[in-house]
Amino acid sequence: MADKLNPFEEDELIETQIDSTYFESPDASHSDDVPDTIGPTDISWDAIALKLLKDNHLLTALELHTELVESGRELPRLRDYFSNPGNFERIKEESPSPTLPRAPSVQTFDSLDFARYSDDGERQVDERVAVLEFELRKAQDTIKHLRATLTKEAENDLVSPDSSESVGMADSHAENIKPLEHKALNFLVNEYLLINNYKLTSVTFAEENEEQDFEDWDDVGLNIPRPPGLLHLFRDYGNHIMPQKESQDVGCEADIEDEHHFEMQQDWMHIKEQLESKVYELEDQLQIIGQENEVLSKQVQILKINPRNAHVVHSTSKSHKPKRSASDNLSEVKDISSNNLVEQSIENDWGAFHEHSKPVDELGHETSIADSNDVSPLINSKAEERTNAAELNTDVLDAAGGGGVGENTEQDQTIINSPACERKLSESFKSALQEVAFHISTNNRIVTEVSKSGHSDIEGLVLMLGRCLPHIVPNVLLAKREELIPLILCTAMLHPDSQERDHLLNILFNLIKKPDEEQRQMILTGCIAFAQHVGQTRLEAELLPQCWEQISHKYVERRLLVAEACGALASYLSYELRSSLLLSMLKQMLVDDKDEEVREAVVRSLGFLTGWICDADKFSEIYDLLRLALRDSSEKVVSSALHVFLPSFAAWAYELGHLEHQLTHSILRELEEMGALAVQKTTNSTTLPLDEGRFLLLLAQLQELIPFLFLSVLENGPYTSHLDLEDSKTPVFDLLQFPESTSLLSDLRVIVGDDRHLLALINKFEEHIGQEWVEPWEQYNWIINNLIARLLEVTMGVGLSLQKIVSSLCKYVFRVCRTFGRTFTNIKVKPKFEALVMLPEEEPDSEVNNGHTALTTCVVPVYAAGVLISFNMEDDRKRLAEFLQQVLCTLAFCQAPLDSLKAAFSELCLDAANHELLLNVLWIGVVHPSGHVRATAACMFELMIKHLGDNLISTRVVPALVTLANDPEISVRLSTIPSLGAIIEQITIREVLDRVYMQLQTFFDDPLYRDQHSIHVELIRTMARVGPNSEPRFRDEFILPRLAAMALANNHTTNETKKMDITLQLFEAYSAMSCCFINDQLIQEAMLPGLRCLQQDMAVIAPEHEEVVASMVREYECKIEGTRPADRSSSFTSTLSSQFAPGSEDMKSRVMSRIKDTTSKANLSNIFTRKK
Repeated sequence: MADKLNPFEEDELIETQIDSTYFESPDASHSDDVPDTIGPTDISWDAIALKLLKDNHLLTALELHTELVESGRELPRLRDYFSNPGNFERIKEESPSPTLPRAPSVQTFDSLDFARYSDDGERQVDERVAVLEFELRKAQDTIKHLRATLTKEAENDLVSPDSSESVGMADSHAENIKPLEHKALNFLVNEYLLINNYKLTSVTFAEENEEQDFEDWDDVGLNIPRPPGLLHLFRDYGNHIMPQKESQDVGCEADIEDEHHFEMQQDWMHIKEQLESKVYELEDQLQIIGQENEVLSKQVQILKINPRNAHVVHSTSKSHKPKRSASDNLSEVKDISSNNLVEQSIENDWGAFHEHSKPVDELGHETSIADSNDVSPLINSKAEERTNAAELNTDVLDAAGGGGVGENTEQDQTIINSPACERKLSESFKSALQEVAFHISTNNRIVTEVSKSGHSDIEGLVLMLGRCLPHIVPNVLLAKREELIPLILCTAMLHPDSQERDHLLNILFNLIKKPDEEQRQMILTGCIAFAQHVGQTRLEAELLPQCWEQISHKYVERRLLVAEACGALASYLSYELRSSLLLSMLKQMLVDDKDEEVREAVVRSLGFLTGWICDADKFSEIYDLLRLALRDSSEKVVSSALHVFLPSFAAWAYELGHLEHQLTHSILRELEEMGALAVQKTTNSTTLPLDEGRFLLLLAQLQELIPFLFLSVLENGPYTSHLDLEDSKTPVFDLLQFPESTSLLSDLRVIVGDDRHLLALINKFEEHIGQEWVEPWEQYNWIINNLIARLLEVTMGVGLSLQKIVSSLCKYVFRVCRTFGRTFTNIKVKPKFEALVMLPEEEPDSEVNNGHTALTTCVVPVYAAGVLISFNMEDDRKRLAEFLQQVLCTLAFCQAPLDSLKAAFSELCLDAANHELLLNVLWIGVVHPSGHVRATAACMFELMIKHLGDNLISTRVVPALVTLANDPEISVRLSTIPSLGAIIEQITIREVLDRVYMQLQTFFDDPLYRDQHSIHVELIRTMARVGPNSEPRFRDEFILPRLAAMALANNHTTNETKKMDITLQLFEAYSAMSCCFINDQLIQEAMLPGLRCLQQDMAVIAPEHEEVVASMVREYECKIEGTRPADRSSSFTSTLSSQFAPGSEDMKSRVMSRIKDTTSKANLSNIFTRKK
C-alpha cells in the first residue's frame, strides 16, 4: 500500500520546493527528499484526467481542468468532456457515491430539473447554459467569500516559524493546538489513510470531523501552501533538528576569541590611524599641486596675451623648476599661506588687465587705462613680496585701514539709527515699499555676485575675483562689460586711495553707454552693496557726485540709472541729505525731463524716498510734487504716482496727523469744485459737462486712501487702551473680507504689519460701534460727517450720462462699506442713503418730475450697487429687491426718466449672481396691474438682455416679452419691440428666434396694428438697428420685403406728419441695409422698389436727402446691369457737399454718422453669406 502514490504528489513536491517558508526552515535542502519513483514520465496529466473521469470524481476533474486552462496547458479530454451537455444528463441518472459526501457545487447539477424542458434540443441547451452560468457565478462568489474568511482566520491563528522551530518534540504535546494546525493535521492524516488504503478508517475519521471538507485544502487556509504528505515530513524532520552539543562548541570558540579580542582591536586602531594620516597627507599634497597648477596656467595665459612680458614671468617662475617632494610642498604651505599664492596670481592678471583694458569711446578709438611700463615693476614687486607672506598681509591690512575703507561705518550706522529720524512705519510696509518702488531681480548670476560684495573683506575680495576672472578673461570686454561690475565695486570698496576709488566709480557709471534694464539692476545692486559696506560718509562723498554728474546726460538710459539710484540709496543716506540734495535731484528730473520713462522712475524713487523722510517741513513740497505727478500727461507716470507715491505719502500724512484734514480734504474739495462748475454750465442733471478723466483720477486717489483712513479710525478709538491681543473670543471680522487692494502698498495688512494686532483692533471697533450708545472720536466723526456727507453731495451733483463716473462712484462706495464693516454700513451709511431716496409726502409726482428727489440722480445706482450688495447678505438682497421695485413703480407712475434705474441695472447686471434677483423684480413689473409699470418693465428687458445667458433669455425673458406683446394696452406692446430686437442681436437658439420672428411678423401683418403709427415707427427703427447684425435669412426674407411694403404704403399716405416720420425712419433703415451684402434678386425685388418709393417721398418731405437716395438707386441699378459701380462713399460725399445747404449741416452730420455707425456695427460674418 505504501507504493501507491497520490496523483497530485508531483504538484505537492513542486509547490513545496518553491514556497515552503511556513513548515520548513529556509536553510533546509529538499534535493534529497524528492522520491525518485515520482516523475513527469511516470504519470501524465491525461492519465490523471482519465482516472478522475472514470471514477466519477467530476468536481476534482473540473478543478484540474480550470487550473490547467489558467496555466495554458489545457487537456483536450477534459475540454471535450465538460463542453458536452450530454455527460451531465447521464450524471443525473446515476446515483452518488454512498461512501463519500458530495460537494455543494456538485449538488447544484443534481438540483437542475431537466424534465421541464421540451424536446427542442437547441432551446434546452441554451437555457441549460444560462442556468449553469448563473450557478457558476454564485459558486465563484461563495468561494471568494469563504477564501477571504479563511485567510483572515488563518492569519489570526498563525504561529511564527521561529517560535515553532525552537519548540522541542517533548514540549509540543503540552501546548494547546491551534485551529489552523488542527485542520492541517486532520487533512494530512486523512490523506495518509486514503493513500495507504485505510478507507474504513478514513470514513470514520471524516464522520468524526464533519465540520471539515477533506477534499479541498482551501478549507484549511489560504495563506500557506499545501504541505507534503506525512511520510515526506517524517523523512525531512532530521534536517531541521539542531543538536544541543553544537551550541556548546560555539560557546568554546567565543572564549578563545575573547582572549585575543583586545589585542586585535588595538592593532586595528593603529592601522586605521596610519591610513588616515596618509590620506590627509595625500590630500594636502593634492591641494598644493592644484594651486601650483592654477598659478602656472594663469601665467601661461598671460604669456599668450602679452609675449613682451615673457622675461618677467619667466624670472618669477624659475622657482618652480627644481623638483620638490611632497614633504617639501607641505612644509612650504605651512610657511606661506595659500592666500598669498592666490593674491600673486590675481596681481599678475591685474597687471595684464591694465595693459590691455582699453575702453572704446563713442568714436571707436581706444584709450589706455594704465601705463604698460608699470606692469613689469608690479610683477617683480609681487614676486619679491611673495617671499615674505606675513609682511605682505600686514601691509595690505594697514593700507586698507589707513585709506578709510571702513573707519566710518560704525559711526554712520549710528547716525542712521539715531532717534532724530525715527519713523513709525511697519517693517512689512517698508519692505513692500522697497519692493514696489525698487524691484530687483535675483535670478541673475551677476546680480547675485554684486549682492554678495556688500559683505566683502580682503579675503572675500580675493574669492570674488577668483569667481569673476574666469568669466572676464575669455570674453571681449566691449561686449561683456557687465562682467566687470563686481570687480570694479570690490576694488572701489577696499582700495586705500580715494582718487583711485573716484576713478573706479566713474568707470562704473560710464561702463556701458546705454545700459538696459538688466544692466541697470546690476549697477544698482552694486551701489546698494557699496553703500552697505562703506557707510554714509564715503557714500555721500564718492557715489552721490557720480549721480549728480549724470543727471542731465543725453542718453535716456543714463538718466534712468540716476533716477533709480536716488531711490535705491535713500535709506543709506543721512536724513538731512534725503530732505535736501536727494529731494532736489529728483524734483529737478521730474520737472525738467521730457522722457516719460525717466519721470516714471523718478516718481517711484520719490515714493521710496517719502518713506524715509523725517523733516515735516518738506510735507507741502512733496505734496506739490505728488500733485504734479498725478497731473502728468503720461499714463505710466500717473499710475506709478497713484500706486507707489500716493500710498507712501499717505502713510507719512497719517503719522503727521494730516491725513483727513489736508490730504483727503483737498481731493474732496477738487471733486466738489468740478461738480459745482458743471452744474453752473448746464441745467440738465443728466448731461453735466464734467472732465471725465480728471474726475475718475480723483476718485482713484480717494480709493487709495481708504485703508489709511480706516486705520486712522481704528488706532484712535477709545477702546485701544484696553486692547488685548490674546483675546480668545471668536473673531467677528475676517481679514479676507477686505476688498482686493489695487496695489501692495494699499493693502491694510501690509500697512499694519501684524495680523493679530489688526484683527484685535477690528474686533474692538465692531464691538464698540455695535453698542446702543457709542462714544464718538474725532476720526470717526470725520468719516461720517465729512467724507460720507460730502461724497453724497458729489453723487447728487453728478449726471447719469457718463457711465464710467457712475461705475467708479459705485465701486468707491462699495470699497468704503467693505472696509469699514457691516456694522458701520448698517448704522451709518444706509440711513444717510435711505433719507435721500425717501419720497416726499406732499406732491411726490411733481417733485420726481422736476428732479428734486434723489430717485432721478446717481444716488440710485450708488445705493443699489455700492451699499446694498456690499456684503451680499439675505436681508440686504431682500432690501435691494424692495428698493428696485419702489424705484420702478415710482418712476413709472410719475412718467419720469428711467436713466437712474437703467444705470442701477447696468451696474448690477455685471455680476451674474444678481441676474435672478433683477429678473424677479422685472417679473413683478410684468404682472403689475398698472400699464405704465408693465411698459417700464418691458423697456428694462432691453438693457438686461446683453448681459444674460441663452438659458435665462429663453426661459425667463422671452415668455415675459411674449406676454407683454399681447398686453391689452398699446403702449405696453410698443415697449416690447426694442427688447425683441435685442434678442435677435444676442441669441442664436433657433427655437427662441422663431418665436421672436413670429411675434414681429404679428406686429407687421396683423390688421389690428395697421393704423398704429407709433408701432410702425418703432418697428422700422428696430429693424434698422438689428438688420446688419441679424441672420442673412431673416434680413433677406423678412426685413427687406417689409421695408419695401411699408415704403409703398407710406407713398400713398395723406397725413403729412405720419408720412414724414415713416420716411425719415426708412431713410435710416435703408442706409443701414446698404452696408450689407444683398444678392441681385433681392435688389431687384425689394431694395429698388422700396428706394424708388422713398425717393418720391424724399422729393416732397426732405429734398436735401433726395440726391442721396437717388445715388443709392443708381448704384444698385448699375450692379444689376453688371457694370462696376462708383465708389459709394465718394458719391455720397460729393452729393452731400453739392446739395446740402448751409442751414442743413446738422442733418448732414447726422446722416454720415449714422452710415458710419451702421458700417462699424455690421456683422461681417453675415455680409458675404449667400441666400439659401
